[in-house]
Amino acid sequence: MRKLTKEDILKGKNRREVLHIEEYDADVVIRPLTDGELTEILSAMGNVRVKEDGSLDMSEVDLAKNIQALRLAASMGLVEPKLTVEELSEMMFGVPEFIGAKVLEISGVAPREELLKKG
Repeated sequence: MRKLTKEDILKGKNRREVLHIEEYDADVVIRPLTDGELTEILSAMGNVRVKEDGSLDMSEVDLAKNIQALRLAASMGLVEPKLTVEELSEMMFGVPEFIGAKVLEISGVAPREELLKKG
């Protein structure tokens, strides 16, 4: 098992992943969010509890707040192209939320399936 190093911690935000967007048959580049960015997104979601395993309990999150938070995550985590929340709202239905969920997933917040629950 590899140990976490100081270099790993400091370069976290610089990690890049290519994400394929099927609706556009094109790729975007995303990055994980910083602790400060995650705090801002979680504030937008309202009162979110943390489960015993450390993941977020999304069962009581308001759908509108969830969509808003996912779009904010997408805007912060998109490296290429860089888009504002307003620009993201012009995309095909569901795409901004998909990007935001993937950004949160690579940031270690929760699995994408949990974030996309309508529940």
